Amino acid sequence: MAIQRKVWVISLPPKLEKEAAQLVKKEEKTKSEFIRQALRLYMDARRK
Repeated sequence: MAIQRKVWVISLPPKLEKEAAQLVKKEEKTKSEFIRQALRLYMDARRK
């Protein structure tokens, strides 16, 4: 059974994109993995 996904298109200011791209490369993740993890951390922090 395939995992269903929804696609979001986002825009980032250049400085934020550059910093995120550097972390993606350093952590050897895809951009999608990086954003998913960031969203999970943010939502977990908001729940507390």
